[in-house]
Amino acid sequence: MIVTVWPFPTQKRMTVFTVHEPPTTPPDRLDRAEAMVFLKDGFTWSAFLFGPLWLIANRLWLATLGYLAVAGLGYLILAAAGVDQALFGPFLIALNAVVGFEAHWLKTIKLEAGGWQALGSVTGRGLADCERRFFAGWLPTQQMVRRAESTATSHAAAAQAQTATHDGTAEPRASKRGPFAFLSRPR
Repeated sequence: MIVTVWPFPTQKRMTVFTVHEPPTTPPDRLDRAEAMVFLKDGFTWSAFLFGPLWLIANRLWLATLGYLAVAGLGYLILAAAGVDQALFGPFLIALNAVVGFEAHWLKTIKLEAGGWQALGSVTGRGLADCERRFFAGWLPTQQMVRRAESTATSHAAAAQAQTATHDGTAEPRASKRGPFAFLSRPR
C-alpha cells in the first residue's frame, strides 16, 4: 500500500491576539466590548519593512527616538572602526528585524502606560475567529446593564408623542431622539 504524504499543512496557522480594555469603560457590556483592542502577537511585517515610519505612524515616540539613536550610534561605530559603508545596510535590516519582532511588545507597553488593562490572550485562525472565541467566553460573565430608558418611561414618551395643535386636532410629534430612533434601541 502506497501512502502519499502532502508535505505542506492543509490548515491555516493559529494566531495569538492579546485583548486590552481602555481605562475608562462604559457600564454596558456591549459598549465595553466595542472599545476593546485586539493586538496580534507575533512578527509584524509592516514594522520590519518600514521601521521608523511604522513607529511614527503608531505614535511610539520614545521607540522612534531609540531607533534613531541606535541607528546613529551604529553608524558612528562602523565609521570609527573603518568598516565599509556597505555594512550599514545589513545593520539597518537587523535593526528593523528587532522592531518587527518587538512591535507587539512596544504597542502593549504604550497601552499599559495609558492605563489600558490586559484582559488575556486568545488564539484562532484570524482576528474574527479570535474575537468570536473571546466574546463567547467573556460576554456571559459580564453583567447586562440596560440604558437609562425603562419601559415605563418609553410608554410615557409614546403617550406624549401626540400633542394638541392650536386648532385642537391631535398630531403625532417626532421623537426627541430623531427620525432614526429605531436604530438606537436599548439593548
